[in-house]
Order: sequence, then structure tokens, then C-alpha cells
Amino acid sequence: MRKMTIVETTVIISLLLAALFFVQAPVKPQMWLYPLARQVFQAKMNFDTRHMQKYETEHFIVKYTEQDADIVKMVADAAEKAYHPVTSILGYRPEGKAMIVVYPDKKQLNELFGWTSGESAMGVYWGGVIQVLSPQAWLKDVNSAAEFTHSGPVLHEYTHLVFDYMTSGNYSRWFTEGLAQYLEYRVNGYEWLTKDNKLTGRLYTMTQLDDRFDDLDNKSLAYRQSLAAIRYIAEVHGDDKLRAVIRDLRAGVATDKAISRNLGMSYDEYERAWTAWAAGTMSNLKK
Repeated sequence: MRKMTIVETTVIISLLLAALFFVQAPVKPQMWLYPLARQVFQAKMNFDTRHMQKYETEHFIVKYTEQDADIVKMVADAAEKAYHPVTSILGYRPEGKAMIVVYPDKKQLNELFGWTSGESAMGVYWGGVIQVLSPQAWLKDVNSAAEFTHSGPVLHEYTHLVFDYMTSGNYSRWFTEGLAQYLEYRVNGYEWLTKDNKLTGRLYTMTQLDDRFDDLDNKSLAYRQSLAAIRYIAEVHGDDKLRAVIRDLRAGVATDKAISRNLGMSYDEYERAWTAWAAGTMSNLKK
């Protein structure tokens, strides 16, 4: 029998919880169901990784295989370095310790998500758990803790986790990806620049980013546009406005309405404003 991917598992869990909701829950479905689905998935991941070794810090539990014993401290240290900047900027500290699972190679990480060999990622956040590819599988100098902290996936994925807990999943995909990149840029000075994600050419529309983010052909452009859209809010309107948008998301307001209400402009005006700002402000050259 084929083993289900974590995406399939989470969908089944969500459907079961949805059925339960319609029987007894008087509140808004997503805000009630999502944390429960996340808790169930965390319990499943904890069980599925019971055979792995464990390295604990003040705020994290890192699970790993024996072949990554030499680098687990690097991953844990990067996580602790991300903890205070992320929680301070977002103004929220999740309860308990966050779980990070380190996979020794791309094959194991891909199988978990049902990805093809052509798809890959250094890190993924899903259902309250951070999952990362071992630095030994991609880092040029496996002893460079500074490089791993700067360009590795931990701060990015931890931002997803904290924001996810804050909002109970009430956000657009582009917004959380833009926010995670913004914190990478702000804390570590890191930007994902490629020859294909210049912001001066033909861009995706906000409708495309809102409705089909994960299905867009040029992933690097979609991600860079997301960063630009968040940087525009923070750098033009100010951090207080970005925090105000996030407060509305926590209250259950839709992403487009939260932005329009706090920036004092329509969503279409916001789209025109940030694209013009990005074209003239953000670097468009590959480093």
C-alpha cells in the first residue's frame, strides 16, 4: 500500500474536523478548525519521527538521523538565533518548543511531500512543524555556521510557524512568503535574486498571486513579488501599518481587506503602488 504524503494526510484530517465542526461549532470554521488540524498533524509527525534522535534547546526540539549528528548543533543554533528577532518583530511567542525535523537528503524530503525529483526545497513549514534539508546536502562548506544562518532556511520557516500560530492560518500564501522573506532581508540581509525574478518586466497580478501562487510557472518571480509587496508596506507606510495588517488577519479579516483598510487605498491601488515602488527601489540584478 502506498504511504500517504503529509499533504494528503492533512487534507483528510481537515475534512474529518470539518464534518465535526458542522455538528457542534458555532464559530468561524477556519479559525476553529485549523489549530486542531495542526495539533493532530504535529502528533502524527512526533510519532512518525519517534525513531530519530533528538537535540533540545530552550525553544526548539530538533530531530535528526545519526548521519547528521555532526551538524545538528548548527541547525539548533541557527534556530535559536532566529527566535528572538522573529518573535520580537512579529510581537508573538508560540507556547512550547517548536519541532524541527532534519532530513539527510532530498529524496526523503521529496517523498514526504509527494514531490517529483525535479522539485526541491531546503526547508518547508507545514502544520506546526519545520522540516529542513540537512546542510550536508547543499552547503558548500558544511562547517560554515555563519553561511547556514545567513542563507539557510531556518529563519524563513520559523517566521512561517510564528505567523501561522498568530493568525490560525488566515492569510494568503503570497503574504506569508513575502513576510518570511522580509524577515530574512531585515535580520540577515538575505535576498533570493535570480536572472528570472527581476521586477521591471511582466509581473504576475495580485489575482494570480492570491488564487494560484503555488501553481505559477516562475516560482522565483512570484516569491520576489511577494517580498516587494510586503517591503512596500513596511518601508513606505511603516512597520506600524504592517503590524496593523497582521492584527486584522489575526482577527479573521481577509488579506485584501486588511491591506486596504490599513493603507487607506483599494487593493487595485495597492497593487499599482507597490509594483511602481519595487521597480524603482529594489535591486533587480543577480548577486
